[in-house]
Amino acid sequence: MTKPSRNALLIIDVQKEFLTDITRDRVPEIQRLAETGRYDYCILTYYKNTPQSPFYNRLHRYSGLDACSDSLLIHPPAGLPTVVEEKTTYGLPHEDLSRLVGQCSHIDLVGFDTDACVIASAITLFDAGYDFDVLGEFCASTNGRDYHEAGMKIINRVLAHQTEQEGPETDTAPAL
Repeated sequence: MTKPSRNALLIIDVQKEFLTDITRDRVPEIQRLAETGRYDYCILTYYKNTPQSPFYNRLHRYSGLDACSDSLLIHPPAGLPTVVEEKTTYGLPHEDLSRLVGQCSHIDLVGFDTDACVIASAITLFDAGYDFDVLGEFCASTNGRDYHEAGMKIINRVLAHQTEQEGPETDTAPAL
């Protein structure tokens, strides 16, 4: 069980295997965010393909993706309690979610790919009742800006509270 904390930074799949010209500029921005001192806890995930994963069995994709924690591109400050989690699906592990995020009162979610792993992780947090924001300015999609924007539109439409003045076009999903 993780130590309860107030604010967590959840960094989804910012790893060498998803580094492209499109995602590259987000890495230093996410690194700076991790170093701001506003977080009590950090969670880093990385995707690894295995013969048991849906990507391998169902989609026949990423057949050579053998990531490990060494492939992570973000390195939180030494004093920040951090958990590194391997995953073989788009989203977060439902059965271990409380172990992973602990008793956080708020989670900021960032990372790669907005249109897949980020949105799936946000839905998992939403379904589990966590308070979180998807910080779109710290997210990207390997397939391009259009995919990132589409992911943010879905996140804002499906997961975010909307006031009459707000529209679904913002790049940050408000707290839920």
